[in-house]
Amino acid sequence: MSNALTKITVRRVRQLCRDVAGKSFFTLMLALLSMHAEAQLNIPKVESPPTLKDYDKPGNPPVGAGLAIKDFVQRTPGDGSAPSYTTNTYLSYDHENLYAVFVAHANHQHLIARHSRRENNGGEDFVMLQIDTFKDAQRAFVFYANPLGVQADSSFIEGKEEDFDFDTQWRSEGELTDFGYIVKMAIPFKSLRFANGDKQEWGLSVARYIPEFTEFVTWPHISKQKPSVVDQFGTVLMNDRIPSQRNLQFNPYLFSGKDKFLTTARKQGKHYASFVEQQKTQVGLDAKYVWNNAVTIDLTLNPDFSEVESDEPQVLVDKRFETLFPEKRPFFLENAGFFKTPLPLFFSRRIVEPDAGVRLTGRQEQFAVGGLVMNDASDLKAGKAHISLFRGQVDLGNSGNLGVLLSNRQQGGQTNSVAGMDARITPLPNWIVTGQFARSQADNKTVNNDHLAYLEAIYGSRAFTYTGKYTNIGQHFDVSLGFIPRINIKQNEQQANYTWFAAPTDWFLTQELKATLIHTDNQRDEFQDKKINLLYTIKAKQANTFTLEGTQQSENLADKKIHTSGWLAGWNSRTLPELNSTIKFGQRQALNYQFVDRDVLSGDARNAQIKLKWLIGRHWSLDSSYFWNDLRHAQGTIYRDRLARFNVSYQFDNYWGASLIMDYHKLSANQAWSRLKNEQSLNTNLQLRYVLSPGSSVYVGYVDRQENLSLFHDENGLLQSASSQHLDVHTGKRVFVKLSYLF
Repeated sequence: MSNALTKITVRRVRQLCRDVAGKSFFTLMLALLSMHAEAQLNIPKVESPPTLKDYDKPGNPPVGAGLAIKDFVQRTPGDGSAPSYTTNTYLSYDHENLYAVFVAHANHQHLIARHSRRENNGGEDFVMLQIDTFKDAQRAFVFYANPLGVQADSSFIEGKEEDFDFDTQWRSEGELTDFGYIVKMAIPFKSLRFANGDKQEWGLSVARYIPEFTEFVTWPHISKQKPSVVDQFGTVLMNDRIPSQRNLQFNPYLFSGKDKFLTTARKQGKHYASFVEQQKTQVGLDAKYVWNNAVTIDLTLNPDFSEVESDEPQVLVDKRFETLFPEKRPFFLENAGFFKTPLPLFFSRRIVEPDAGVRLTGRQEQFAVGGLVMNDASDLKAGKAHISLFRGQVDLGNSGNLGVLLSNRQQGGQTNSVAGMDARITPLPNWIVTGQFARSQADNKTVNNDHLAYLEAIYGSRAFTYTGKYTNIGQHFDVSLGFIPRINIKQNEQQANYTWFAAPTDWFLTQELKATLIHTDNQRDEFQDKKINLLYTIKAKQANTFTLEGTQQSENLADKKIHTSGWLAGWNSRTLPELNSTIKFGQRQALNYQFVDRDVLSGDARNAQIKLKWLIGRHWSLDSSYFWNDLRHAQGTIYRDRLARFNVSYQFDNYWGASLIMDYHKLSANQAWSRLKNEQSLNTNLQLRYVLSPGSSVYVGYVDRQENLSLFHDENGLLQSASSQHLDVHTGKRVFVKLSYLF
């Protein structure tokens, strides 16, 4: 009996195991299928485009509303927390466009929504659509819109800064409702680049920013515990072949302006001042051909490089190295990311005045290529500069890539060539390693060859981030088309920061401590400089940010090692929804790079900065900023630099706008201690504009420049100029009209 009971028991145990295993396998398969279903969502095709009115009842979306995405979670300040307001997004497409409709709940007392210029709606409520069209987990097209439909767009490549210079054609509209707002985006397929196929499988993310709580919420969850972003996108499918779109575009432009400016001339061996008037009319054309939805050929003839926008103010006085100003010229903006490298071996503003050029950019599966051929006629005495550039890149798994860049610039008897290779890999979870190596060859009577090497390692988690960088650039490294402001260095940089997160009920959101150490020698291992920086940041609700920064630095100047230190405190606030303010003040010892007397190589510096952006109603805005910097010695002031900017604008709607910008600069320097020159100027820019979309716009403007000069006639009756204490002379005036239209 005992044996029989034992056999029965064994049989039951075996049957139970089979049942459990079967159920576990079935449950596992259901889970896997469920995960797959959640990860790959089908976007439906619609016969007619959605309208805002279809979605004005958020609890009752229309039949055929599209793929509904509702599970938004916080990325910041809470990583994975529930959002304060509900947001639903509905995705659909037809034979021409991808549609995204955002239905967002909000509190109208804190909602910030205004008519503003395209890409000038920072700090407001906005929604965002990100698309990884090649599903390579490395790059994305990004589209923004505020609650009234004001657009902004960018392109994003892992490991690089988001590129807001990118512009493309798409449509948006927005409307305020009793529950919040609705925004519709229509992205033409002809404005995207993607692989041909019977169906499309893309990475996609949707997001929303809520300034009332400083919340950035996304679907799917884009966690800050991972250093990369695009590989966290969800997967969406469109189970139809996207038909070929009209793939030829023409963008002609006309610029006409009349200038009057003060210049210096020479007569009978004597110099004199003279006003010159000139009329300038320029016609040009940009053309684009898109082949197979993935390869773009751009042609430019007499390109539109007549800039109508002034650069944002930067403090440039007594800087040891060159300051970077961003590119604004239309031809260079699209697909600029193709030519980006960890250290920029190509910087398009080095091409000053091209007369013609062609560019090819494209992508096929894991391969991407870019090429540029162009002339630069900015220095006709030396002859036209002939420029050629090639960039190739292959993806290595998720978030990894290997790239090469070749550039050549020839002008007269001078040649500059650069060949470089760079790579980005993710060897371990949360780690990103980037490397770059390049060689340059400059032939100007003598031939110089030298190298550039760069290595960067990043570890990222929600609370802790570490970045290590090593840069080695030879003494004769020469890249005439790049932006490498400092050569002959061996530089080691270490940076670590830790973040503390508050409870949801606390007023402050996070506290962060960042430490940075930079040590630089030259190629002979001689000390150049060392910098230790500590930055403590508190981020609080209503976009309040407090910073306290301390710096210690050692640097060689005139064969002397000089030690300096200082502090800087700052506060940025949007406690009032209509007012964004930034205040900074600091004191430190600083070097006098433009020294005359070797006994006055440094001094006590003070710097202050005030920025205010006041949003008045739905249409008016006032931007003002003021910078104060001075350097003082025990016996007096070495220099004092003041910079102010005033910008008042009125936006009639999302397309028509007008603005008045005034830039004032005054520099006073002690000539016994500094080579800086005393100068004072006031630039006034009055502008009326209509911007339908990138490529289609009208600008009418007036520009005036005043300087601290006085005019007089010398003993020979020739007009001369001299410095004065007042802005007495209008040294430059321009009236212009600029038209462009995209066909």
